[in-house]
Amino acid sequence: MAEPFTFGIPLIAREAAADWPLVTALLGLTLASAAAQTDRSFRIVIAAHDEPPLPCLADRTTILAADWAAADVRADNLDSGRKKHAIARHVLAQGGGLLMFLDADDWIDRHLVEIARATIPPDALGGYIAEGFAADIRSLRATPLPDPEIFDGAFHRLCGSSIVARLIPDSADPLRRDPHAALHEHYRWPETAHERGAKVVRLRATGAYVVNTSANHSETHGPYSAWRRDMSARVGRTGFPFDEAFLSRFGLTPDQVGGLLRRGSGEA
Repeated sequence: MAEPFTFGIPLIAREAAADWPLVTALLGLTLASAAAQTDRSFRIVIAAHDEPPLPCLADRTTILAADWAAADVRADNLDSGRKKHAIARHVLAQGGGLLMFLDADDWIDRHLVEIARATIPPDALGGYIAEGFAADIRSLRATPLPDPEIFDGAFHRLCGSSIVARLIPDSADPLRRDPHAALHEHYRWPETAHERGAKVVRLRATGAYVVNTSANHSETHGPYSAWRRDMSARVGRTGFPFDEAFLSRFGLTPDQVGGLLRRGSGEA
């Protein structure tokens, strides 16, 4: 039997969102990307204050209701952290397996689940995605990472939707029970694992970090928000245009991207 695989999505509260229709439209693209996986043996867990529309994958999606009051978004993104913790608890209670936290606007390599299952050996904590793209949803342009003019670092150093960890409920070692909780920051995951004497592997998959959404936490809050906005602007100026070949990497089509965003912005 295949090892369980879960995509865990922490979703901003409607009350805290500047544009809820846009948030749900972006989530729709993320779910459409997940729906195109070549290995379809996976589940989705969304932690949310408000149940979002599910244009696809409703039959394999669990909604965890946040049991605390919705509040304004903070620079430390505490609400997202609490929701990720709730998702991890749920996955552990369901028997564990591979868990990838996925922001509700990023896109997934169509082969990600297949690659993770084939690549992460039993003695490894998990894997990370080092190659990918920054994708500007406004200009419909993308840039491969690393890029010396945009971000001169690996994909996982910029995008949180880049780590797949193995959760083992009955392990006495906290590092094995929940590597996400033990290793913390995605941008230092390989180094921190090495410091702890643990093994992680590089996944031969790509990711798409969707920028310039007006709903991305790192572009609106925190000490690096101005830099993130400038980075997004540079992607829009210098990136290559989205086309069918690029979007198909992530299980999407030009019509899906354009159509969902038009609905999310309230256009006809």
